[in-house]
Amino acid sequence: MGKTLKVNAADVIIAGLSALAGLGALFQLPVWAIFIGWAWYIALGNKKRAIREGGATAIMAAVLALSAIVLTDALQQFMLPLAASMTAVFVAILLLMIFLKLPAFTSSLVAFNSFSCIFAGYYLQAFPVQESYLMSLLMAFVWITGANVLGLLLGHINATLIAWVQRGWKSSPETAPE
Repeated sequence: MGKTLKVNAADVIIAGLSALAGLGALFQLPVWAIFIGWAWYIALGNKKRAIREGGATAIMAAVLALSAIVLTDALQQFMLPLAASMTAVFVAILLLMIFLKLPAFTSSLVAFNSFSCIFAGYYLQAFPVQESYLMSLLMAFVWITGANVLGLLLGHINATLIAWVQRGWKSSPETAPE
């Protein structure tokens, strides 16, 4: 006989918070970046410290990604666009690898995801693009990395709500689901 599938409180909480994350679209937030941040929270152990650790690493990697974008643009005056991009990415990722050796930056998963989110999100214009080049870079950082960090916070809210509900059901067995 097959396994019986039952919906539990965690399923409902995750689905509900996922739907609420969609409200980020009202602020032009890249909702996909929120979900990536949420996944980081889980990957970093579903613990509150993941917000600090993941957030610091995401910010570092995002700054390096923006640096790669600026360096690419600067180098295109002297070389072909692909060569400029490859050179800039080499420099930025080498720095990222060095920074990941420091205790403040703990997750290569978060670092590479954050770098990729900025790099892709900038070129996809997944943020409110500004007329000023520097303001566009700043907006990309705030919108995309902000959405990633919001995802870390959403992961914490998710874990907290699930733990709260599970504690409540354990303390009152007559209301506990089967």
